[in-house]
Amino acid sequence: MNESDYPDDEIEYVSKSEMKREAERWQELGKRLTELNAAKWKELPISETLYNALVENARLKQHEAKRRHMQYIGRLVGDEDRDAIQAKLDLFDPSSEAYGRRIRQQELWRTRLVSDSNGLNAFIEEFPAVDRQQLRNLVRNAQKEMSSEPPKPGSSYKKLFQFIKEQMAD
Repeated sequence: MNESDYPDDEIEYVSKSEMKREAERWQELGKRLTELNAAKWKELPISETLYNALVENARLKQHEAKRRHMQYIGRLVGDEDRDAIQAKLDLFDPSSEAYGRRIRQQELWRTRLVSDSNGLNAFIEEFPAVDRQQLRNLVRNAQKEMSSEPPKPGSSYKKLFQFIKEQMAD
């Protein structure tokens, strides 16, 4: 088979500049990964090779070694599911839209659990692995706090939110 056997519309030409821009985007995503807390790396949908490279990058001190290693991390990011990584990173970033949606959803669950009698069953149905006894206690205590005049959200109300946040993170 020679080059004339392929129709021209099947060949996709990419300029060298475009390839460089794509490599820079991968490096930028890799840089964002290195800036995360090391505990968050385990939550990311990344390969073990990339995880080990991130750990190694934290160990490096010399500027030139870090620069070269960032290029390596950029190449590894190119082999990963970048959309899944970006989606997870957005959940960590308080300025992102995905983070805001997640917080609003957690607040809606908290409000529903405190005010709606069917909210507890709906939450258990949505998250079957939840510790039901702990959830019931938190909801009961939060309802007591919110039943006062005027309603004063206190520590139980905050603990309920943290519990919901933990359940939705899994």
